[in-house]
Amino acid sequence: MSKQIWSANETQKAFLAEVAKNPNGITLFELKLQGKDFKSGSVNVLVSKGLVTVDGDREFECDIVFNGTVVGKTTKTGKVFKIKEQN
Repeated sequence: MSKQIWSANETQKAFLAEVAKNPNGITLFELKLQGKDFKSGSVNVLVSKGLVTVDGDREFECDIVFNGTVVGKTTKTGKVFKIKEQN
């Protein structure tokens, strides 16, 4: 029985390309603001395979909007993803 070799799917390749463009790291939230929606399930595999690292968290201040009116503020936190440096 031969052992299967893992390879990234198209979504994972697109995520790797986006992270590579951001040497300071990027969050899924920041990517979503750019219109690029990646799900954590696709990203977690890249972390477990050692292709991407999680480099802490980044906080964002956000408005809470109800019926078009800002009614408060909150903070959103997202994991910062970076391409793993090769040694």
